[in-house]
Amino acid sequence: MGNFIKKSLENGEEIKYNGRLHWSSIWKYIFWSWLMVIGGLAAAGACYYYKQQDVYIYLGIAVAVLGIIIGVIGRVIRTRSEFAITNTRFIQKDGIFNIKMTEIPLQRIETVNYYQTIWQRMLGTGCVELVGSGGTSHQVHCIEHPMQVRKMVLSAINANTVKSVLYPNPPQQPQEPAPAPATEAPATTE
Repeated sequence: MGNFIKKSLENGEEIKYNGRLHWSSIWKYIFWSWLMVIGGLAAAGACYYYKQQDVYIYLGIAVAVLGIIIGVIGRVIRTRSEFAITNTRFIQKDGIFNIKMTEIPLQRIETVNYYQTIWQRMLGTGCVELVGSGGTSHQVHCIEHPMQVRKMVLSAINANTVKSVLYPNPPQQPQEPAPAPATEAPATTE
């Protein structure tokens, strides 16, 4: 995780926190996958035990395989979305083939909110909302450890604020003096 985000980092930028979706974001896929695998195998086993037609056995196995495919799709959906907090910005990447990247500079974030229902608190998941200047907001739903993510964003913002107060103009690298242009010596007569 984070390989795509690592490639998009700028010079001097470092990742402070990597995050991803919580497993509960794909609970429907997990539920249907288990239901189809168990149901398909149970149906195939019952048909085999009661010596039913082979087509019902194959149909039960096909349902179980379809359940496995649904589980794999759910896993891909969970791993396709990732986000990171760096020392200068918040980055979120969604997608595998069609990639969408959202980048928010930390100095543009005014407020960081997080939301959790009672069920999300029990599962350890929630939603984090980043409100930027001008009232625009970006929400990241169903993430792991939302309070920790909120704290990391706020500490990164505070670190940037302290740095900008202490060094309003970033120190510049000393430049080497340009070489003097070559001049020809005056011609001497002997």
